[in-house]
Amino acid sequence: MQGLKFLEFFDDIIVFGETLKVHNDKLREAFARLRMHKLKLQPDKCEFLKKGFTYLGHKLTTQGLLPHINKVAAVRKFPTPTNTRQLKQYFGLFGYYRRFIPNFS
Repeated sequence: MQGLKFLEFFDDIIVFGETLKVHNDKLREAFARLRMHKLKLQPDKCEFLKKGFTYLGHKLTTQGLLPHINKVAAVRKFPTPTNTRQLKQYFGLFGYYRRFIPNFS
């Protein structure tokens, strides 16, 4: 499959598709790639056919990637920085969610 995309982070793999058929095709390809590189999954850590989940401060749903509601609250309540360290934290937090903030730059 050309242009097949997966989300991965360290030892996590997320396979998703617009339809069940697309999802299953991508899942078969993911399994084939893992097998080709002699990598194994731990079945007790696997979850299949979920319609949405929270991952690394984001919610992945059928509507797409969204910021997690708790993180949005943290951004809104973030105090005004008063020193360099707090300013770096401020930019780190906001930069992580920049894709969800219109006209961020």
